[in-house]
Amino acid sequence: MAEQQKKIPLDAVSTAIFIIGEVLGRTWRFSLAGRDDLDPFNDRGKGRMYAFWHSHLLPLAFCFRNTGKTAVISGSKDGIRAAAVAGRWGHAVIHGSSSHGGALALRTCVRALRSGSTIVITPDGPKGPKEVVKKGVAQIALLSGATVVPVSAVPEHAWRLTSWDGFMIPAPFTRVRVRIHDPLDPRASMTDKNPADHLTALIQKALAP
Repeated sequence: MAEQQKKIPLDAVSTAIFIIGEVLGRTWRFSLAGRDDLDPFNDRGKGRMYAFWHSHLLPLAFCFRNTGKTAVISGSKDGIRAAAVAGRWGHAVIHGSSSHGGALALRTCVRALRSGSTIVITPDGPKGPKEVVKKGVAQIALLSGATVVPVSAVPEHAWRLTSWDGFMIPAPFTRVRVRIHDPLDPRASMTDKNPADHLTALIQKALAP
């Protein structure tokens, strides 16, 4: 279930990530592009789902801190660390992934969306393949009726880690362009013979470079 109040303790690794994010994040210059009729900073009660690549997690988690988002994060060791950092930035957490706790996470996400919560999810997480959308996002959208809003972060200058996802850390004082793509209504995929495949393909196309 979503952890709205209880904060997960920071260990040495998550403390380092949090400090790096806080120090660098306060120097980043964010700008929004794309749909100007969607306000991701003020969407409490909208019951929509934002999807972005796992490698974009740090700048987007910082950019949208304290805006009432609920993050779907795996229950792995790395996921617990990510959840600890997310909690410091005001994000609630739903634990689960396609490989661990997937069914429970799916049901929890559907309930949260139907109650008006805003969900953020990395469709290629928690372990890849890199930038390949898994069906979980489409399944949640189809069951809840929530729209999917693809999002991307494009910094002018950034470091890339040698992790499976090429985790991105924007350089100090760089401009980070946050693109809000057209929302995808799951009802438009219901007429296809394979609705989950159809919606998954649309999300993949929207997030393509």
